[in-house]
Amino acid sequence: MAQLIKIEELNDQLQLKPSFKVEVENKEIIDQFFEHKKEKTFENIEVKHLDEHVWLSTPEAERHYYSPRLHIEVEQKENLCILHCTFGPDPNLWTMFMFVHFFLGLSFTGLLVWFYTNITLDNSNSIVYILMSLIALAWIGLYIFARQNRQKATPQSKLLLKALSEIIR
Repeated sequence: MAQLIKIEELNDQLQLKPSFKVEVENKEIIDQFFEHKKEKTFENIEVKHLDEHVWLSTPEAERHYYSPRLHIEVEQKENLCILHCTFGPDPNLWTMFMFVHFFLGLSFTGLLVWFYTNITLDNSNSIVYILMSLIALAWIGLYIFARQNRQKATPQSKLLLKALSEIIR
């Protein structure tokens, strides 16, 4: 049987969308996902698929803004399948999160230009220092927000991981 990683080990990773790989000797692993989807083996897990991509998530009634989704990409090899698994938030939340990061980065770049201009013109930079500090604090705040939400999602992540281990058994 394939060895799965523990959620605690994933939570220790610094990356915001933790990922892992699982090697499975079963060549019909995608069929097993289809079978569990048709039979609704897990009443607290939704299974969606598209070609070699499978998504496991919690049902709409139990879903929160921090609820994780497990994206599984199946890579077929000669005698085994490699499952590339990634935990992530709802795509809408992730898009908004990345947009805020992009906006902060663009703002920081604009402030760097303003800072350079003020240095060249011998003007005061105090407001630029304050705004750059606020952006840095916002980035730190976003990171802390993401880490706390990952901790809140740990029980649901364990359910998704348990369902995956049942399916690939």
